[in-house]
Amino acid sequence: MYQTYHFGQRLKLFLSIFIPVLIYQLANYSASFVDTTMTGQYDTLHLAGVSMATSLWSPFFSLLTGIVSALVPIVGHHLGKGDEKKIASDFYQFIYLSLILSLFLFLLVFLGMPFILDRLGLEVLVREVAKQYLWYLSLGIVPLLLFSVVRSFLDALGMTRLSMYLMLLLLPLNGCFNYMLIYGAFGLPEMGGAGAGLGTSVAYWILLFISLVILFKHPKVKGYRLWEVQAVNRKGMKEGLRLGLPIGGTVFAEVVVFSAVGLLMAKFPSLVIASHQSAMNFSTLMYAFPAGISTSMAIVVSYEVGAKRYIDVRKYCSLGRLTALAFSIFTLLFLYFFRDKVSSLYGTDPEFIKLTSIFLTYSLFFQLADTFAAPLQGILRGYKDTTAPFYLGLIGYWGVALPVGFIFDNVFKMGPYAYWIGLIASLLTSGILYQLRLKYIEKTAS
Repeated sequence: MYQTYHFGQRLKLFLSIFIPVLIYQLANYSASFVDTTMTGQYDTLHLAGVSMATSLWSPFFSLLTGIVSALVPIVGHHLGKGDEKKIASDFYQFIYLSLILSLFLFLLVFLGMPFILDRLGLEVLVREVAKQYLWYLSLGIVPLLLFSVVRSFLDALGMTRLSMYLMLLLLPLNGCFNYMLIYGAFGLPEMGGAGAGLGTSVAYWILLFISLVILFKHPKVKGYRLWEVQAVNRKGMKEGLRLGLPIGGTVFAEVVVFSAVGLLMAKFPSLVIASHQSAMNFSTLMYAFPAGISTSMAIVVSYEVGAKRYIDVRKYCSLGRLTALAFSIFTLLFLYFFRDKVSSLYGTDPEFIKLTSIFLTYSLFFQLADTFAAPLQGILRGYKDTTAPFYLGLIGYWGVALPVGFIFDNVFKMGPYAYWIGLIASLLTSGILYQLRLKYIEKTAS
């Protein structure tokens, strides 16, 4: 990161951060995309099982990765102030925090999620595939969170291109191991949907090993002396939790709403479950665009706020939101014209393709809503304002999504599509609340 003086410099710096972030966000979301598409080509019921498991897994994983992402504004503020001596200690506090959180999620997967799956009224095969997928996926919890810390650290330093290269490694690793374990290639057992979970875990272990080697060897990182293990610092860990819990909680509140809708799909036929989750899976992949903007905004805003250059902060905010709008137009056009072909990636059954295409039509409005809300989340995180957005997110997501969905389902008889309308309404509401919060923060900070 460095100070900029005119629009050309700001645009160049922002794009140098955003484009790698966008690519690695696409790669990150592609892990779930690869699991779902490869399982869908194997068997529709196995796809339904993986889909239900994902609905349970995603909220808690998003909560924990959201917590460790607080490292970005913390390091960004240190860099903006020129106080780099504290960076190594903060890095290690997040390493320790991620290990504790990994244990929490591991126990939750093994003890809590099978209990929930047994009470959803799923078909026997769908339920068993979901359980096995979660068990195998839990083996990759530790590398998933540790890699999230490494990635957040590199992002905060402005080394988003390196994060991009590391995440791109995930695609061939995940695809290769998934193929071998789903279909039983090269003498390995044919595991179906469960193999997708194991393949993803193995891929993340390898990715973590590679990322740690690069992290300790990279010349731009050597100055922080990360090879010198830092002691537990209660103050640093407390600060990480203070900022991280609301961030994780905000993401959790949003993802849980989406997952709750996924669980509500259990009352519909397995074909509807599979179609819903397939469309949601691709919508999540498209979310990489606004998510990339959000992460980039947190990086540049935290640096400029740390340096107390509030005029530059506002200029970056405008630039980021315009970039988000430009990319949303692209994704809207792509989804509108190619939704049938996208549907066919997940399965070959004509009725399945038809249902998935309808869901994808509704997802067009997701893109518009996310373009509005996601950049605002990143800007507020850059200001280290995380607690108030958490409560606003709760109001926006939980006060709107499910009530609106129930009304459109029970009153207007729109079936599974009713809940997608509720989700769209919740995203728009939360975006409006974030905008009001940002106006207040800008007044108090300047």
